[in-house]
Amino acid sequence: MNWKRFLHYEFWPYWVFYIPAYFYYFYLAIKLKRWVYFSVLNPCMKFGGAFLSSKHNYLKKIPTEWTPKTLYISDFNSLETLTSQLEDNSLTFPLIAKPDMGERGRNVELIATLKALEQYLETINQPVLLQEYIDYPIEIGILFYWDSDRNPHITSVGAKEFCKLTGDGIRTLETLVKDHHRITHRKAILKKRFQTQWHQIIPKGKQLLVEPIGNHNRGTTFLDAREHKSKEMLDWIKNCLEHLPDFDYGRIDLKIESWQAFKNNKGLKILEINGVNSEPIHIYDPSCSIWSAYASIFEHMHIIYTLSKNKLNTQSQTPSLFEFISGARVVLSKKGTPQISYS
Repeated sequence: MNWKRFLHYEFWPYWVFYIPAYFYYFYLAIKLKRWVYFSVLNPCMKFGGAFLSSKHNYLKKIPTEWTPKTLYISDFNSLETLTSQLEDNSLTFPLIAKPDMGERGRNVELIATLKALEQYLETINQPVLLQEYIDYPIEIGILFYWDSDRNPHITSVGAKEFCKLTGDGIRTLETLVKDHHRITHRKAILKKRFQTQWHQIIPKGKQLLVEPIGNHNRGTTFLDAREHKSKEMLDWIKNCLEHLPDFDYGRIDLKIESWQAFKNNKGLKILEINGVNSEPIHIYDPSCSIWSAYASIFEHMHIIYTLSKNKLNTQSQTPSLFEFISGARVVLSKKGTPQISYS
């Protein structure tokens, strides 16, 4: 079933899918005569949030009622110290571990035990955020920006449908994974995670959550949820991001109890905030055509261009291309994924 991954752009390698966007970026950069023009946006983030941005630095500025309990680990010293830190911050298992400067969901893991957490921290070798696991049923990404007159705008709302397998009473879990085009490429990882069930036949109708992390590469389906855009959603985000005065453009990833959460201002938890590297994730809806996807990408690139142009009229300083490339090399050197225990 790998042909499905080949035919639809949502499964293409990032660099392949974005080839047309690279040409448009060069055009915009030449117009502004700045290679990293976008870096004038989001002064609270490194390179405008293109990469190397500390999630901890801006999440700690958001009211705690809207963020998970979070522990910042800059250096893992001992299990005893770690246990004490978890207790002091009222963090219990399972919890989410993620690099403070991670990109595209890389190395984000649901950790079930202290032993697994110890192994993760020994492997990751960089500052990490430990967050309480939020089990709200809906995870979404909202793309937001302030225009030059400080008017708020929402341009994209995407919902994440976590990968689940449904047994048919005939096939084993191994076969179900192999036959599922969204997760067949993760057979080796899932075999370790579900080793006791791997060769068992899954009863008919029984559902199994394969991946609790809302990452596209891990089998999550992204859906267009723009029909849920509302004044209440806009007002909540506007009020929330006023706590980040240097924020201009980006995507807020959060979990909610229901779509009514924005009306009640309850049952919302921000997982992270991304900057100029944010994608309008509704474009990965399986029903979205590649032409609509590119139209949306170019539209958002032009928004970034316009916001940057207006800022450059009053602010001329941007990082050099050499600084940007050096930062990109740091990101590329951290692509590995820890192989940890999930039990």
